[in-house]
Amino acid sequence: MKLQYEEMGVRGLTSYIAKHSDQYLEPHELKDCYIVIDGNSLASQLYNCVSNCNCVFGGDYDEYANCVKDFFSLLKSCNVTSLVVFDGGYETRKLPTVHARLKRRLLVAKIITPVTQSKLKCFPLFMNEVFRNVLMSMQIRFVQSDFEADSEIAAIAQRLGCPVLSYDSDFYVYDVLYISFSTVILEPTQYDSAYDKHMRNHINCQIYNIEKFLDSHGGLDKSMLPVMAALLGNDYIEHQVFEHFLSQIQLPKNHSVSKTQRQIMGLSEWLRKETVETAVKKILNHVKKSQRKSVAKQLKAIIAGYSTSSSSLFRYLDISVEGYSKLRCNSVTATATANVERKDSVFHSICDSESDTNSHQSAVTENEDKQEMKSNGECYKPFRCGIDMLPQNLFPDWFKDNLHCGNLPRCFINMLVHQIHFSAPQVEDFSLPFSHRISLPILCVIFGLLTAGNATHKPELCYVAYKENAQPQTLIVLPVYGTASLNEFPPLEELPDLALSARRHLLYDAMGFNVNDILILEGFPDDWKIFIVALIYWGRNVSEPSLTEHHIHAVLFSIICLNIVDRHVGYCRSKKTFLKLNGTKLQKVVKLQSVKENEYKTGSGTFQSAKTGQLEMFENNLPSHKDISCVTVTEAVATVSSEDCFCLVETILPYHKMDECLKSRPLLFCVSVVHIFAQFQSCLLHVMHLNSLLSLPFIQCQVENFYSGTLIYNAYLNFKKHSDVEDYVLTQLLKCSPSVAGLYSTMVKLVRDFLPDLSVTQRKKKENKRKKKNDSKCYMNQY
Repeated sequence: MKLQYEEMGVRGLTSYIAKHSDQYLEPHELKDCYIVIDGNSLASQLYNCVSNCNCVFGGDYDEYANCVKDFFSLLKSCNVTSLVVFDGGYETRKLPTVHARLKRRLLVAKIITPVTQSKLKCFPLFMNEVFRNVLMSMQIRFVQSDFEADSEIAAIAQRLGCPVLSYDSDFYVYDVLYISFSTVILEPTQYDSAYDKHMRNHINCQIYNIEKFLDSHGGLDKSMLPVMAALLGNDYIEHQVFEHFLSQIQLPKNHSVSKTQRQIMGLSEWLRKETVETAVKKILNHVKKSQRKSVAKQLKAIIAGYSTSSSSLFRYLDISVEGYSKLRCNSVTATATANVERKDSVFHSICDSESDTNSHQSAVTENEDKQEMKSNGECYKPFRCGIDMLPQNLFPDWFKDNLHCGNLPRCFINMLVHQIHFSAPQVEDFSLPFSHRISLPILCVIFGLLTAGNATHKPELCYVAYKENAQPQTLIVLPVYGTASLNEFPPLEELPDLALSARRHLLYDAMGFNVNDILILEGFPDDWKIFIVALIYWGRNVSEPSLTEHHIHAVLFSIICLNIVDRHVGYCRSKKTFLKLNGTKLQKVVKLQSVKENEYKTGSGTFQSAKTGQLEMFENNLPSHKDISCVTVTEAVATVSSEDCFCLVETILPYHKMDECLKSRPLLFCVSVVHIFAQFQSCLLHVMHLNSLLSLPFIQCQVENFYSGTLIYNAYLNFKKHSDVEDYVLTQLLKCSPSVAGLYSTMVKLVRDFLPDLSVTQRKKKENKRKKKNDSKCYMNQY
């Protein structure tokens, strides 16, 4: 199984176009234009095909962020203006597809190892968040759709007359200029500009020509492409529904190509002689009578779904369209949709004559379908419209604007519209309780804030999680409508009206923070606070595996490497890159390091003298009135010198790389270590979601500046060899960097104030005596 090759959109169409690329794709120089980017697709393609991150340790977010920066810098160097559009919530008709993909991704998360991660990919939890962080830092405009973004992307691209970038075969059906990510050469090509005689850049790629596709199939009408997409099967309908009909289509006898590709050729020939009306009628004649009404509705929805009317997101992109003309063609499905609306009886005439006699049977079948969905861990509610058509109090204006601007996660839409939430699989130990269980109390508060004042009865959230055998299960999560500082949550529309202090205390309550905790937290920089809050929540709530100081030190060391050293030195993950970027400073660093080592040698020669000497040097850099025991992390960060960070680069570099022994001896890989840090990531994700829902009472965490799975895994394995980790870090790893050592010592002190009862050694894992439950649904009433 290769997740990166999981085809999105129309089944088999990507492979078919690639096989005939000389016919349907034209060479294209990408430059001096707008480009509308499918954000979810690009985020996953950059991760799978470009970043070369280790996914088995839970996410190298620093490396991924750097990859995303490089890609958008490449576009900017070619004067290409990116407009990125992300998917929103799930449409009802896509929920079965989401559930099926969850099963596949759970299987990957269960079996992936350091050996197989080059073939199997498991998306890390914060992939999309990091992608958006980079967009914000580079001032690249992006928006989020209400539901699926494809039609919005196509509408924006048509209005601007510019290409779409994605890796989704649905865009072969829309009438847009489509560039598949697989055709993009990720390096600039220089050319001599005729305007100003300067050298400029363009990107070589291939662009899809829909006219060539239609011409090569005998002049097939554009309006028939959505019908073909439905018959082949896409994200909304399985091709097995039309299996009997497809068996009647005459296929080419060329068995050197796959059956799916022969079906595309055969369908093209058949559809060329039909209209939408006659094609739909003949298709439904080959569907079981009991299913015709349902299939007719699905066909209508699919054909209408490929229509590209105006985009509701255009105003959020803040661009002027003066001087831009519409694309040379109208929507590929404008004619088809008009035919569908005008001849609506096409979908119903066959069914209506049977509706009376089969009404009882249909009701039973529908009820059975719903029961089957629920038994599979799925929860569905009939819904298919934009959020503007929902009651105002369900999606207040401030909430809609923040969703469309991408400031709120898409899962909030699913919670409100469908009362469903899908947990994201992580690499973890599936013999233990699932990693997101630790965050369920936070999820209850989030769901309570979303539904406060909108329900006549207490709603339930169907939380699709997973059992210890990596199979989906449904948990029923009940909302929490009040905390210690706020007895009753206000309606969602009034949530932003709460004072900043009230919103902060609500978050503190959800984390279980008391007055003393809040005082300790004040010692950390503002942009660290959400990360530290999640760290403390994790430290206080982990039960299995047991938490030790070694885990905490590994996370703190990651902060030093990513937030401190990288900030002073820049992104360097190899000695060669470091020397290239900082060669002129290296000689000074070497001399400085030699001086410091000599200073330590003049002492007693013990680790303690080195540690004392470091802290004395750190104290000398503090304001004269400041006692080292009272210094805050914020003050310690301000004392860190670039020279001390340069001294650390070569010490840190090995921690960013996976131990090659794990490939030859995969049994050395310890998934239980990854599991406990997966729990931390879950805590951080839910704390960030709560922070965003409360209109950011704290600066949102930039995960790539704090967390690297490979680095933390390596640090933990090294640290657990030492009983006194702090002493080891200060006297060995940071021995030549007193300002960084002082910062680290301060960080450890304050975290210990939060977590005074941490043990040094892990408890031995007790024999698992938990009773196995056969029921796939359990109730989380205690939350």
